[in-house]
Amino acid sequence: MGRRKKVELAPTKFSRVYELELGNFTIVRGDIIKIQDEHGRKFKFDSVVTNTETGATWVDCFEVHKLSAGQFCSFRIDRVKRIPTRRGKRRKNVD
Repeated sequence: MGRRKKVELAPTKFSRVYELELGNFTIVRGDIIKIQDEHGRKFKFDSVVTNTETGATWVDCFEVHKLSAGQFCSFRIDRVKRIPTRRGKRRKNVD
């Protein structure tokens, strides 16, 4: 077998950032988020994408269905809602 040729990636007009500042919080790749007007659905954040030619910006994410990644979706940034993490330990009801 001969050697494989090295492949160079073509330049792209899209730039990706793998974290999002939302208010005082930072959402990083893999965090669970909710999207406004998508009732009952949760998504796993992937990246913020910007088209460098037009300036359009959107969020790429995966739908979470029973803790496994599902379909790939894109939404405008203004529709993203953060899911707050629980503070402290939960108390169990003991009877």
